[in-house]
Amino acid sequence: MNRANHNSGNKNEKRASHISGTIVCATRGGEGSEPTIQGAIELAQERELRLTFLYIADLEFMKHTTMGRTGRAGEELRKMGEFIMLTLVERAQQAGVEADFAVRQGHFREELLGYLEETHPAVLVLGTPQKDTGFFDQSRISSLAQEIEEQTGVPVKLV
Repeated sequence: MNRANHNSGNKNEKRASHISGTIVCATRGGEGSEPTIQGAIELAQERELRLTFLYIADLEFMKHTTMGRTGRAGEELRKMGEFIMLTLVERAQQAGVEADFAVRQGHFREELLGYLEETHPAVLVLGTPQKDTGFFDQSRISSLAQEIEEQTGVPVKLV
């Protein structure tokens, strides 16, 4: 598992064990993510909270290939995610929102739950399935949202 956090704040700052003043938006950053990204930016503006974009490079799909280069592919996917997240941070900052990003590599569900347990955000923003671009159907995303709320105590806003 590779993990990268890109915060503009004090690196020695300790996270409180209670809810932080941050909104986390888990996103791939693609075309289908546009409503999610915009919704997260608007929520951060309304609540005057910091926004963290979270990208999880999940190579699960590569288990079914014979390429044998998942390490290199994982690194490339992580770098691509960092680039996408940088553009989202810039966009949020242009909208007057303090923003940063984090990149994780591993199984999506496990990495997401782990990140939320580490950071204790005020809310998690997830996208609802968009026609032809979503990886989850509505029942799976709703089930994931409920699981997140039960396991971490972090409220989930589906956009």
